[in-house]
Amino acid sequence: MLATGVTAVTISVDYLINGAGMVGAAAGLALAQQGYRVLLVDNAEVPKKAERWDIRISSVNDHHWRWLSQLGVADCIDNDRVRPYTTLSVSSINGTRADFNANDVNRDQLGVMVENNALQRALWCCLTRCETAQIQANDAIAEIDLANRKATLVGGASVQFTGLLGCDGAHSQIARAAGIGYRGWDYGQTCELVNVITEQPIPSATWEIFKPGGPFALLPLGRNEACLINYRPSNTHQPTDLKPLFEPFIGAFDAYASGQFPLQRKHALRYCVGPVVLMGDAAHSIHPLAGQGVNLGFADIRCFIEQQGDTQRYQRQRRRANAQMMRAMDMIHWHFEDANPLKQGMVAASLKLAQKGVIKQAIIKQAMGLT
Repeated sequence: MLATGVTAVTISVDYLINGAGMVGAAAGLALAQQGYRVLLVDNAEVPKKAERWDIRISSVNDHHWRWLSQLGVADCIDNDRVRPYTTLSVSSINGTRADFNANDVNRDQLGVMVENNALQRALWCCLTRCETAQIQANDAIAEIDLANRKATLVGGASVQFTGLLGCDGAHSQIARAAGIGYRGWDYGQTCELVNVITEQPIPSATWEIFKPGGPFALLPLGRNEACLINYRPSNTHQPTDLKPLFEPFIGAFDAYASGQFPLQRKHALRYCVGPVVLMGDAAHSIHPLAGQGVNLGFADIRCFIEQQGDTQRYQRQRRRANAQMMRAMDMIHWHFEDANPLKQGMVAASLKLAQKGVIKQAIIKQAMGLT
């Protein structure tokens, strides 16, 4: 059920979820399908479909895409906002390259590129079909009483909850209310994104080329559409001219949407305090170079459900797994962006090693979320 106006009523639920974006909505849907009563609160309504792809795009690995499809998302999503990809290529600036293909592990795809808004719309559509789920759009939590497990919404409703899930992003209101701190830093990089229309067809492959200062990458969106990504030092304030970078690889293109954001690393010191559980970006913000962000959030949800609400086991398992992934991204970031010839030689050697049979299959399975 979707509600946009609230009267002064009292609602009793198993889980109150703050934030109904991709992770919050997926958590609500998965819990509702388990029979739990859930209320999702979000300060906005889901964006309507635009004429072309929005700049906010996620790479969802095949393991989690199959799970989302089981939840019913595949039946609700706009198919022209989903692009499967079969190949992942990683190259160093000197031309050393490693290719990873779904065929190498007898699968049809490594994952999909999906518009964030489209995935959120599909999840909300599925939630409206669940008798035990309610979305309170255009509303927010005004007060939280953790001791008595009560919250008051801006619209006037009072909510009695058993669990309070913080799926409200990197500046989590729920984390602040629970007194949960973070450890992290600024990478000193800015991620530039540009959606383009190309003259030449775009194959179902995503690729990334590492250069000193930061990599540049392509996400396939449609037959003649792609999202171009470039990482540049934050102290370089002028946007990068992407044509010299990308035209040698994809030919001529015209941009229709663009954006940028600074890169930061944040990790919550705790995921759980009393009835509070953090998931997704509220618990961890990771370098996006491997497209793991939302996949870690979906893994949080699945672990929480598998542990049947055992918050301490959830915290142990997910905080350890997320910390390992964050360290791996840090290592790749610091080594690949360095212009030092010794480090660049190590990068080239690593890419060659990654093409070896057993290692290659392990990397592909990791990229697909199978390990």
